[in-house]
Amino acid sequence: MAKRVMKPAAVLLISLVSVAHTASGAEDWPGTKPLRFEAGSAAGGIIDLVPRVLSNYLAPSIGVPVVVEDRPGAGGNIAAGFVAKATPDGHTLLVTASNQVVNPTLLPNPGFDYERDLAPVSMALSVQILLVAAPSFPAKNITDVIQIARQKPKSVSIAIGPIGTPNHLGAEMLAQYGGIDPTFVPYDGIAQALPDLMANRVNLAVGAMSTFLPQVRSGAIKALAVLSAQRSTFAPDIPTSAEAGLPKMKFDGWLCIMTTGGTPAPIIARLDDAIASVLTLPDAREAFAKQGIDIFYMNAQQLGPFLHAEAARFGSLLKHSRVVKLPR
Repeated sequence: MAKRVMKPAAVLLISLVSVAHTASGAEDWPGTKPLRFEAGSAAGGIIDLVPRVLSNYLAPSIGVPVVVEDRPGAGGNIAAGFVAKATPDGHTLLVTASNQVVNPTLLPNPGFDYERDLAPVSMALSVQILLVAAPSFPAKNITDVIQIARQKPKSVSIAIGPIGTPNHLGAEMLAQYGGIDPTFVPYDGIAQALPDLMANRVNLAVGAMSTFLPQVRSGAIKALAVLSAQRSTFAPDIPTSAEAGLPKMKFDGWLCIMTTGGTPAPIIARLDDAIASVLTLPDAREAFAKQGIDIFYMNAQQLGPFLHAEAARFGSLLKHSRVVKLPR
């Protein structure tokens, strides 16, 4: 049976139609369909707060309603799976943090492929992380913590949130880079550790500045370091981890926006442009600043390599963790 050979003119025509269709889809976006942010956390957390602030400014600029839906559970995997399996039309967005880069290590068979089924849109924001201590814990800096912990292994306790969260990753950095063996005390969320921390039932915790700074300012707990390269504009009196004795313990929390894999590049570009425009608005910047959140923008082309680098960094932490048992 003879093979059918497509004539060059026909190939050209199909290519032109395909390009025209893609361009038309980008021009028509967002149409009348609402835009949906899927947040992989419960209401009230930063991952829930960020899309609600964004939605206030995005809706008027793109001309369609913007809805925020919380899908907590499985370390953000439920929300990620929902977006991964959505129609790739740029109307379903994932708001995610470090779980975007640690979940493929922790959950190698989530029912979708993080690399293939989720596409980068924008890096949006960063949150500085604090190492804090109970009021009666004798350490004044990280060097003191290391000295106390090395004198008697397991004697120093540190609260951690769910595995793979910034709270857990920061605690792993202290243990591994500081060469200590603390007792990890798990909580459903790091905010739930605050009563125990203030009552001296747990010694240390790592968490977002927005979570801990009010208690630091009131004297209920004390800050040992901010885990950034530079001191915080929100709390310039708190030393960096390098100044406090452990330069390798450097970590900022971040939040990025992903969409469904296979979404046309022109639509992703329009999404990115819309988000970037919101991040320049003084009112939006002020709303985030009130929560201790900094603007930290990258476009889709910059975000992809950043996520790969973070995955490698945190993958090494998890590999050497004393509390994480990685699947084989």
